[in-house]
Amino acid sequence: MGRHSCCFKQKLRKGLWSPEEDEKLLNYITRHGHGCWSSVPKLAGLQRCGKSCRLRWINYLRPDLKRGAFSQDEESLIIELHAALGNRWSQIATRLPGRTDNEIK
Repeated sequence: MGRHSCCFKQKLRKGLWSPEEDEKLLNYITRHGHGCWSSVPKLAGLQRCGKSCRLRWINYLRPDLKRGAFSQDEESLIIELHAALGNRWSQIATRLPGRTDNEIK
């Protein structure tokens, strides 16, 4: 495991995102949408790979993300869906609007 091959070829930044990078990504996607993730970093003025931008958007920056503790209804639904679907967290997350697969694991 490690960095994607595109990250080796270019001098791309890795590690923690700065508030300035978050703002650039948020502003770009709000104005233009994400389209092709591999082209987003260059168009948004970021030294990141497309995968990094996609994951940052999905897991942290999306405006519809719910933050904080799960409601009792959400917990019950997660338990029910886990019993039916097993560890298919992405599929479970699609039934919980505003929650990510990483968050519900």
